[in-house]
Amino acid sequence: MNIDWSQLITKAMKDAAIQAAQLTAAKTDLAVRNARALTQIARIQDRVDTIGFGIDIGEATPEDEAEQAALLLTLKAWKTYKFALGKVTVQPTWYQAPIWPVEPPIPEIIAAPLLGETNFV
Repeated sequence: MNIDWSQLITKAMKDAAIQAAQLTAAKTDLAVRNARALTQIARIQDRVDTIGFGIDIGEATPEDEAEQAALLLTLKAWKTYKFALGKVTVQPTWYQAPIWPVEPPIPEIIAAPLLGETNFV
């Protein structure tokens, strides 16, 4: 009987493969979360800026100003979330069991609907 030692898979090799898969999955998850955060920050910031233009030219209504104030709080929550995502990789449990920050709620912005929604009039 001949043994082909090149076909040997050790426990250490299996463990390394599992760790590599966990790292890839965690990096993918982090990238998705970061992209979602950036999308929300851009949407909210654009609406805040647009309302700011209305305020600057004296045409914003009290409702516009209230919307901007609420969005500024939401924007801060998303920026806080994005900052916290940047610290996930320094956790002692990184990639095997990351502790993800809680994602803030996604605001409804009628003037800037989410891409992919099908709201046709």
